[in-house]
Amino acid sequence: WMKEFHIDGFRFDLAELIDMETLMEVRDRARALNPSVILISEPWSFRGDHRAKLRGTGWSAWNGDYRHVLKRFVLGEGNREDVKRMVRGSVDNWAAEPRQAINYLESHDDKTFADEITSHPSGDGRNLRPLDIARNRLAAAALFTSLGVPMLCEGQEWIRSKHGIHNTYNKGDKVNALRWEDRRRKRAFATLKYYRGLAKIRLSAGGQSLRWADPVPKDYIRWILPADPKTMGYMINMERKYPGMRFVVLLNANTETRPFDIRFPPGRWRLISDGLTVDSNGVVGVNLPPSEDGVRHIEVPGLTGYIFAGL
Repeated sequence: WMKEFHIDGFRFDLAELIDMETLMEVRDRARALNPSVILISEPWSFRGDHRAKLRGTGWSAWNGDYRHVLKRFVLGEGNREDVKRMVRGSVDNWAAEPRQAINYLESHDDKTFADEITSHPSGDGRNLRPLDIARNRLAAAALFTSLGVPMLCEGQEWIRSKHGIHNTYNKGDKVNALRWEDRRRKRAFATLKYYRGLAKIRLSAGGQSLRWADPVPKDYIRWILPADPKTMGYMINMERKYPGMRFVVLLNANTETRPFDIRFPPGRWRLISDGLTVDSNGVVGVNLPPSEDGVRHIEVPGLTGYIFAGL
């Protein structure tokens, strides 16, 4: 696979069923051909979970916790302490450094994220509602600004649904096929553009601070925890001691507008995402509110993520 087809990474299904000695041999032989090979474990089986054993081995693993924690948060049912652990790349519970954590909101198995969070009584995510679209984008804002490796499932970026069915392994193309025409739905296409913008920011030179690959320093992330438990934020690389830009991310999982009082460090700051559009030069027509004693009062609409970048 690596020599003939130039495959540069592998994801092992139910890798917990493979003994650690074999996994390490796979790593060593693959690295002999490509030192930068990507190795990803699906780290659970009916026997348990081996993520802790993979710590520092060079193997990454699907971070199923991320999926569940962010779903609860955007539904207004989450715990901010859990979200903090996810944003830090899960280094506080199992990963040696963020690159081990493959963060995701949906995968090929189980329901799609659209089906998980739909507010439609049928549980079928094809019935797009503004509430569901806003939650999808809010979760995406967190995913692309969390430490760790973001993973997208095909169609997630245009709000793909599998009709609300939990496990579709035996449902054939009627449910599982990618229907490209679904991208033409007005709300779906706008969300696709939103994901594209977030990916561009993360992959930019300034986005290097989001692609942190070493053990996380204590001063790397500062937390913003307003009184409302459905809101939170984080400030990344504020001292700019590390490569990449500074970012401030504000997440409001409440359905109503909520206030954030932020003391931005000195420098030029701009809003690069308002939850609807993404623009690295700053969202057109939006200026930061004036500072009062160094604090800016920012009103974040319901189910919206704001992202600020500082030079």
